[in-house]
Amino acid sequence: MADFILLKEKSSEAQAGGTPRGSPLSDSEAFGDTRSGARTNSVEALLSTREASEILKIHPKVLERMAKRGDVPALKVGKFWRYRASALDAWIDSRLKLSRQPCRIETHF
Repeated sequence: MADFILLKEKSSEAQAGGTPRGSPLSDSEAFGDTRSGARTNSVEALLSTREASEILKIHPKVLERMAKRGDVPALKVGKFWRYRASALDAWIDSRLKLSRQPCRIETHF
């Protein structure tokens, strides 16, 4: 209710050409503008299997199998798998730090 009154006051002051005084919120916060990063509780968009597989450069079915096994961080929403870009990035970093193995294994016969 207080937010509604604050918005109503801001809109009437904007029409009158004045600026709000003593307002606890900036315009971007009061009107929900997320482009300036005003909101801190925003939700990260989830990637589809196709989008995540394009980022990882693997086939979508392979990614779904990895998600089903629990190899890659994923969330199942209904019958679809969804992925957070930040979780995938952290997973890649952890894999790189964990497995510093050479590409070829030297064998001696």
